[in-house]
Amino acid sequence: MAEPISNPTPAPVPESSPEKTFTQEEVDAMIGKRLAKAMKGMPSEDELTAYRSWKEGQAGEKERWDKLTGERDSLSAKLGTAESERDQLKREVYVLKKGLTGDEAEFIAFKAGKMVDDKTTFEQAVDALTADRKKTTFDWTAPVGGGKPQTGENDVMNALIRGALK
Repeated sequence: MAEPISNPTPAPVPESSPEKTFTQEEVDAMIGKRLAKAMKGMPSEDELTAYRSWKEGQAGEKERWDKLTGERDSLSAKLGTAESERDQLKREVYVLKKGLTGDEAEFIAFKAGKMVDDKTTFEQAVDALTADRKKTTFDWTAPVGGGKPQTGENDVMNALIRGALK
């Protein structure tokens, strides 16, 4: 068996050092140095106050932004509705100018609305649908006696009613 090797020089025994005492000024100086080191890069109180007021302003700006966005969306929807109503009225006026009324006007407007695309406008569609339509006119004036002399009592009365005799 091998004998343990012993260290010929023993480890030095630590000497006890006397306790060191500091004066209040030295302690304050050490604390000041550590605080300065820790506070390096930290904002000052004025900077913090300015930041807080800016942040509060940002919250107000977000609320204002949200309110304006909501108003924009609402007005945009109203504008879209108004434009579609205007377009509908324009179409109805165009159909009425073509001499169409009632169910016929409604049917032509419906058919023309289905024909509208990138190449065909509503007006072109109405024109195409009404191109071969007979244009009838009615003469509301009544004949005055048919060219024969008004000899009978009825003929004279009818002429008076029609305004032929004055």
